Amino acid sequence: MIKIFGQVRYHWQPQLSILIIYWSLSLVPIFLGLALMYESSQIPMVVLSSFVLFMILLGIGFHRYFTIYESGTLRIISANPFQPSKLAIDQIEKIEVTKTSITLYLFGHEKVRTYYMRKWPKKYFVNALALNPHFRGEVVLTDHLIHLDYYEVYYKEKA
Repeated sequence: MIKIFGQVRYHWQPQLSILIIYWSLSLVPIFLGLALMYESSQIPMVVLSSFVLFMILLGIGFHRYFTIYESGTLRIISANPFQPSKLAIDQIEKIEVTKTSITLYLFGHEKVRTYYMRKWPKKYFVNALALNPHFRGEVVLTDHLIHLDYYEVYYKEKA
């Protein structure tokens, strides 16, 4: 959760397997550039271009977040340009919160959207979304572990 230019951003990541594959592939150009630099006595243009490619992939990798607007819009920013980026908050039927993820169920859609988040940004995101006056759905806290104290803290603060 970061506040930039007056807007709070709640960062999320894709599924763990996709995350590992993406970051592994994004590190390939920097290691190739370092190997090429080791072979020559000067820094060739290929090394600089591989470093620039790594920096671009690094920026894209961290460019995933939610923003909640007062007008009742949830903006979902991701690296995928084909996925819709704005969603009306009143279209959300249910939010299912687990230990590692948030699943959004929309009215009239069978397709669900799952986003993986860390514990505290997820808590603040769910609180901000549930307290939004445009939210008509329900929040379901699903816990498969009995000793997880996050949900007890959440219920104490809501009461």
